[in-house]
Amino acid sequence: MPSGITALLVVVLAALFLTYRRIVARWASPRARTVATVGLSAAGLLTVATAVGLLAGAGVLPPGPVRWISAAGLTWLAVVFYLLIALLILGIAWIGVRVAVRLRPGSADAGRRLLRTLAAAGLVVAVTTTTYGLFEAASPRITRTDIPLAAMPSDPGALRIALLTDLHVGPVRTRAFTQRVVDATNAQEPDIVILGGDLIDGTVDRIGDYLAPLKDLRSPFVFAVTGNHEYYADDARNWVQRWREVGVRPLLNESVRIWRDGARGGSSIRIVGVNDRKGTPPLAPDYDAAFAGIAPEEFTIAVAHEPKQAAEFARRGADLQLAGHTHGGQLWPFRYLVQLDQPTISGLEEVDGMPVYTSRGAGAWGPPVRVAAPPEIAIVNITSR
Repeated sequence: MPSGITALLVVVLAALFLTYRRIVARWASPRARTVATVGLSAAGLLTVATAVGLLAGAGVLPPGPVRWISAAGLTWLAVVFYLLIALLILGIAWIGVRVAVRLRPGSADAGRRLLRTLAAAGLVVAVTTTTYGLFEAASPRITRTDIPLAAMPSDPGALRIALLTDLHVGPVRTRAFTQRVVDATNAQEPDIVILGGDLIDGTVDRIGDYLAPLKDLRSPFVFAVTGNHEYYADDARNWVQRWREVGVRPLLNESVRIWRDGARGGSSIRIVGVNDRKGTPPLAPDYDAAFAGIAPEEFTIAVAHEPKQAAEFARRGADLQLAGHTHGGQLWPFRYLVQLDQPTISGLEEVDGMPVYTSRGAGAWGPPVRVAAPPEIAIVNITSR
């Protein structure tokens, strides 16, 4: 379980306890004390449920028996995030009220009413935004992007790639979710399917069956690279083997040449896959090994989980990178924090002169919630310019 979120959960539990001891327990009205105590107790239980969901995602707990607990707790994590934003706004307003009362002592009652109104509005907005985000995250949408590239062989025509990243099946999403993504992808009839990492949260022993529908992908070429979450449960090598069992070819710091027959003979492209930059031996990233034997004039599509890896690809002459990892921020306004870490957030951008397409991903990590960052199954059409 990430240490930052662990600290957040401890802070939330401490804040709930102090709220009860310092505020609720001193209220004169028994009815008000009872209602507030029930609400604080429910919030405490949901905070504990969040930890259950994170432990299930780390492979510590079997996800099946605790799925609804995980879903409730991880959804609560999104509510807490928006409550923290509301608390920040409330804190700024409280400072403003204090200043106003000093300047105009008679404004104290109006200030208290304003703070109560803001607190109630913050709670309503947090719950409403999270509820909207639950529906937003439930159904990945098909997105289509045309990428004209001068180096792309013109014969036999456009190349349609389905980029599937960040499914995060495990504590909340199950095999049924994978099947929905596979069915939607097959309907697009892609030439190549690329799985861009973070497909799971958990271990092969507990959720290996959740990826079984990948064997139904009807594309002639299905490749995969590791993401950081394949390593979190210390089970990356078993996941790579599981991919092979369901008909997916891992690209582990290596490339594959794909021949395409056209009217004037054959042309080829290279697909290069590099392990996630957080990978550890024997699945650590190795860019030189991945590009070994590739001629400078070959049209090359590089695949790695993080767009931050783009600089290494651009340095070695790749024509395009396909990536995931960012989730488009997942919960607004997180995208502005992600921009501090990654060179691209979503869609088609450029890094060091090389185009990079970054998928928002089909699933969601942690809260099964997305706000202003809808999930996607990205269909990338690469044409000759």
